Amino acid sequence: MDKLFIDGNSFESRLIMGTSLFPNIDILNKSLEKSESEIITMAVRRLNISGENDFIKQVNKKFKFLPNTAGCFTKKEAILTAELARELLQTNWIKLELISDEEMLLPDPIELFETCKELIKKGFKVFAYCSDDPILCKRLEDEGCTSVMPLISPIGSGLGIRNEHNLELIRKMCSGLIFVDAGIGKPSDASKIMELGFDGVLLNSSVARSLDPPTMAEAMKLAVVSGRLGFKSGLIEKSKLALKSTTFKGKISNF
Repeated sequence: MDKLFIDGNSFESRLIMGTSLFPNIDILNKSLEKSESEIITMAVRRLNISGENDFIKQVNKKFKFLPNTAGCFTKKEAILTAELARELLQTNWIKLELISDEEMLLPDPIELFETCKELIKKGFKVFAYCSDDPILCKRLEDEGCTSVMPLISPIGSGLGIRNEHNLELIRKMCSGLIFVDAGIGKPSDASKIMELGFDGVLLNSSVARSLDPPTMAEAMKLAVVSGRLGFKSGLIEKSKLALKSTTFKGKISNF
């Protein structure tokens, strides 16, 4: 599979794994190993501000960390959290999560856009978690986000793709990196996303809450690879009528 390039770094895997909700650190590590992911994301609030980060120590050091601002509701909270992440992890990467309510956990598009502008000015490489609004995604890309990360349904819902048309528009309108994030429930969701031409998938709940997280992580890995290879090889166009694979020359009735 072709390599993924982000901010001067190259990666073999196009699957980004979340690290919350796993039963224990052992199952998390086994799942990460099976996924073959090279980038993992974690909430900054899970890190120890004293500098003794047990979570970081317990997770294999081979991963590129993408800290996120989960739990932030305002621009002020998100910027403070991003700056804390940069200090603790020595990285300019930040996955910006700015939600509007505690029930649906949907991104606040207005607060998100304004915060993105501020963080980019401060030198952050922003991965913006947003709704599946093609115009918003394009505006975020134009503003300088390293990647836009539209959801396909509410985070943790497992509902899968609810608006494929919007996803197609987003891919058509945005030329930069797009990772689909939130709502993935099964491997076929991940495969379909990759078939649509997106650069990668970020998921967590579908693996962590499954009955066998390591095996599900492997399934998601294979789904992402399958979808990407399908997209790159050129999917055939759909037809409302049957298209024969052989000619009628030589059929029995001709004799």
